[in-house]
Amino acid sequence: MKWNPIFKPGPAGDVHHAGQRVRRLRWLMLFLALAMLAGCALEQVELPWLLIGQALATLALVNLLLPRLPSWGLAAEQGLRLGLLFDALVLTELLAFSGGAANPLASLYLPPVLFAALLSPGWFAWLLAWLSVAAYGLLFEWHLDWPLNGGNAAYAFNLHLSGMWLTFALSALLIAGFVSWLARQLQSQGNALAEARETQLRDEQLLAVGMQAAGAAHSLSTPLNTLTLLVDELLSERGQDEPLRQDLLLMQAQLASCSATLARLKHGSEPQLGPLPLFAALAERLEGWRSLRPDVRLEWQAPQGPDPEARLDPAFWPALFNLVNNAAEAGGGAVTVSAQWQAGSLQLDIVNRQGCLSEAQLARAGLAPLDSAKPAGLGLGMMLSHATLARLGGTLSLDNRAEGGVHARIRLPLQEEEGR
Repeated sequence: MKWNPIFKPGPAGDVHHAGQRVRRLRWLMLFLALAMLAGCALEQVELPWLLIGQALATLALVNLLLPRLPSWGLAAEQGLRLGLLFDALVLTELLAFSGGAANPLASLYLPPVLFAALLSPGWFAWLLAWLSVAAYGLLFEWHLDWPLNGGNAAYAFNLHLSGMWLTFALSALLIAGFVSWLARQLQSQGNALAEARETQLRDEQLLAVGMQAAGAAHSLSTPLNTLTLLVDELLSERGQDEPLRQDLLLMQAQLASCSATLARLKHGSEPQLGPLPLFAALAERLEGWRSLRPDVRLEWQAPQGPDPEARLDPAFWPALFNLVNNAAEAGGGAVTVSAQWQAGSLQLDIVNRQGCLSEAQLARAGLAPLDSAKPAGLGLGMMLSHATLARLGGTLSLDNRAEGGVHARIRLPLQEEEGR
């Protein structure tokens, strides 16, 4: 059976952050060790102060040098392993100078082994575990005796109990704090993985739609050219009939718009334009859409004040008009579009006054094709708009209005520029 670790840092950034946290914990342990030594000094416990000071100074020096190791060619994980190895070695040295295995602080071998198992699973964790076990065993034979206060057995026993409590408290706090941090990291990684899977699923769906669109563009070009020729011929033959002439002109405009759309689809996208007055560009595009949809009553609410200039990605327009078309077809032929400029972001509100979305549709809007109530609706427009706006750094939110209808809100961060 393959053993899966609780947490195995993959990217170097994860190991780097884990190493930083371990170094902070190491400074905390050094501070607590100095506090304990101060207490021993007050109690007039005779310890080999020079040897103990040398051990603590070595650990402090190692902790200072660990952040410099990447600049010397050592990876972050190697620095983490080196620090944990010195933790065990310095603890062995301290215990050897203060009672050996009888010192209750010997249980502090456990936190470095736990950190190694969580942060660097594999051969190093097993190596550190066996080294700690061997060092603990050697301390039974090779150590300096703990200096007793005149051979007072009660004093020695109480001191041992106090040390056991302190060791338990330190181990419990270290393990709880560090494992809680790792659990939060694991949850964050899980959320990021779920989001990446949703994005991958959406991209796969968009790729399939793109392939079908390319095939459709190739198939539709010939019928559109034929219809255009027929309309032109009818205009030349029946142009005297004014009502028919108006209908034929509308058909001609619609066919020209379809041909232009297919041409943009074949060439990838519209050309990138320079900075434009946002609200004027929106008004112009919406007016063009209104001419193609004379059956829809479109209300454009331009904001008061200056018109900021910014560079709009060509992919923004199809995403916008997907939403406007959806609102027009679901809202009984009436749509309201309003715009605002807020702190470097364009906010567009698209409102229709009829219909509503179910809770399931609101929950998965943009992640999969929606169930469309339109006669020929594929439910892909919302997903395409959501994906395009997300790629541009924007957001799309949908809400049912209390008085009826659906409110779609676009937020798109833009950098205001000086026009040419």
